[in-house]
Order: sequence, then structure tokens, then C-alpha cells
Amino acid sequence: MISNIVKRTIFMVCAASTLFFQQAYGQEGELTEYLKAGKADANNLIGAYVSPLVEGLSYGLNGGWYHTAKAHKTLGIDIGVSVNAVFVPTSKLTFDPAAVLGPNATVEPVPANAKASTFIGPSGKTEYRLKQDHSVTFNGPEGIDLKGNIGMNVVPAATAQIGIGIWKNTDIKFRYMPEVTLSETKLKMIGFGVMHDIKQHIRAIKLLPFDLSVVAGYTRLSGTTGLEGNFDKPANDQRRQEMTYEMNALLIQALISKKLSVLTFYGGLGYNTISTKVNVVGSYEIVDGDANSVLKDPFGVKYKNSSFRATAGMRLKLGPIYLNGDYSFQEYSTLSVGLGVTVR
Repeated sequence: MISNIVKRTIFMVCAASTLFFQQAYGQEGELTEYLKAGKADANNLIGAYVSPLVEGLSYGLNGGWYHTAKAHKTLGIDIGVSVNAVFVPTSKLTFDPAAVLGPNATVEPVPANAKASTFIGPSGKTEYRLKQDHSVTFNGPEGIDLKGNIGMNVVPAATAQIGIGIWKNTDIKFRYMPEVTLSETKLKMIGFGVMHDIKQHIRAIKLLPFDLSVVAGYTRLSGTTGLEGNFDKPANDQRRQEMTYEMNALLIQALISKKLSVLTFYGGLGYNTISTKVNVVGSYEIVDGDANSVLKDPFGVKYKNSSFRATAGMRLKLGPIYLNGDYSFQEYSTLSVGLGVTVR
């Protein structure tokens, strides 16, 4: 029964995350409208538009690594899923196109002081025009207005993992999501981590009634979203038009927990390191008035973020079944809820 619940939960959260990606990068083909700005300017505009989404998802990948500081006994095991809600800062809902483009850009927003929505931000499109020919205009994509639709600026992320006790109060942890396909989007995930009891090495606190550990975890999410059909491509270049992305999240934290009957209270202090690569690849034929141009691999950006992380949470354990929840204070604060089975 528990196995079926875990499997169904994994399926639902993976499908939800994939739907979010599909909406982000295939939103009626509007994202590729930025390609009309030319390679350099499109790179800057797309980067600003998608950054809150990819950064939020990256921070979400660091959620759910633990629900106690107590390591398993040898060959003890836990299997669970975690659903993470990443809160996007208000400052990330819009961006200043003029500042992003710079003074040497070939396009400009209309009006010049206009603010543009990021993917997470409010609905409403921003108009752009060519500086040399004001008759050539296009609209950038609008935001999906998360706050207006659900009341919060939240990016969802989900993880499924297994933890196994090995030697000297040490757990090794594995994360895996097979490739999930939904329409034009494909996603897959892998990760590994380790948690070690350090209290056993400190004689002065060895017998005190709490658990103290350190945990380190790495998660990699990669995927693609097809962009075919929004622009023509040269007959001699049959490469697929698509967006590719790779997210890498590293977490290191010191953990403490205290068990009281069926409840365990836990907390952690540590650090996040996030790196993400996003690329639009393929050839895109752009029509500028009566002239045509071709952009090859028009977009590529790398995001790097580091942030202090403080976590507080609680776990309820009834027999082998546990339910936990915690909140992490960081650049993109995160609420995590987990469900699973733990033995030994």
C-alpha cells in the first residue's frame, strides 16, 4: 500500500513539474519572439525573462534531503518523496529591458522606461522596436501571473529519493527520476548525498539526548523543450529547434534534531551553491521587413547563485510511515513537505 502511495505521488509531482516547464518554454511560442531582436539582444532578454524560473527550480532541488539528523543503523532504509514550493522574491517579477539591453542594443522597449514581466510575473506584454526602423516591432512574452492566479509567487519542484545506512552512523542517499515526457518537454533527474553523525566524534556531547550530523547533497536536473513550428529554418540545417537546460544544485548543512515520542524536531545551517545552463539551439529564420536572416544557436546563458541556508522543520512518524515539513530561509525561501517510509 505504501509503495503504491509513493509511486503515485512521484508520478503526480513529476507531472506537475513537467507541466510547469512546458508552460514556461513553450508558452504559445512567445518566448521565441525575442529572437527578432538579434542574437546578442535576444540573449539578454531571454536570460532576464527566464532567470526567476530556472533559479527557483534550482533552489528547489536542494529541498527534501533530510527529515532528521539521526543516521540509520546499518542497512536501515528510507524511501520518500518531497514536494518543494520555492518562493520567488518580489524583485524578480519584472526586469528593466533598457538596463538589460544596454546602450548599444539594436532594439528598445516602448516606452523607453517600460518594465517587462519575467515568466513568474504579471500578465501584460512589453513592446519592442528596432532603433533604426521604428516600423518593425514585436511583443515580448507576458508572465503567467502566479500571484494573481494562485495567490503566491511559487515555483514547484519535486524530488524522490532513497537513503541507506552503511557504516558508523553514515547514510548514503540517492535521487532519481526517469525521463518524463509531456508534449514537447523531457526531464530527468539524478542526485546523490551523504549524511554522517558527527556527535559520536565529540566526547563532550556524545551522551547528550539529541542528534548532530552533517549532510552534503548534489542534484542534477536536465531536459529539453521543443521549439519547432515558431520559426522556419534553412533547408540545409535539419537540427531540432529546442531549448536545453541543465541545473546543478549543491547543499552542505550541519543538522540537529531531537525526538519526542512520535515527533522529531530538526534544524540545519549551511550553504547552497546553484549553477544552471540554458541554451536555445538550432537555426531560426527571422523575417525583418523584406529581409530574412538566420540565427544559429541564438541563446545561451549560465546562472550561478550561492546563498546561506537555515532550515527548521518537524517530522511525524507513525510506525514506518513518516510525514515531514520544513521551511528554509535562503535567497529563494522554500517550503518542503515529504512523505515516505523509514525502517531502522
